[in-house]
Amino acid sequence: MGWEYGIRTTNPVILPRIVKRLAYSLTFSDLYRLEHYEGGFALLQEGSSWPEALQVSIEVASGMNEIVEGELYIYCLFHTWGDIAANWLKQMEAATNQDDNKLEWFEV
Repeated sequence: MGWEYGIRTTNPVILPRIVKRLAYSLTFSDLYRLEHYEGGFALLQEGSSWPEALQVSIEVASGMNEIVEGELYIYCLFHTWGDIAANWLKQMEAATNQDDNKLEWFEV
């Protein structure tokens, strides 16, 4: 798989706005393209047999220790790792630090 992170908040109504902010916080080369969909986005790598390099979506917690059953959170799945993914993670963490509401990252 890859790296899996979640972002939780006590105010889930802000999650769609945070997902948009995360998408627009990313910088990437021409090898990738950003694809938006309802409740999330993906960074796709052109010409790859596994095109999804990063997927971010709003999910409902189920069977997790880190978050209460049924609560909404942002799920981040990095299908790639190394310097590229570490840079995207830093950019996304910086984007969540801009918010006045408490957002907390956790490993899934």
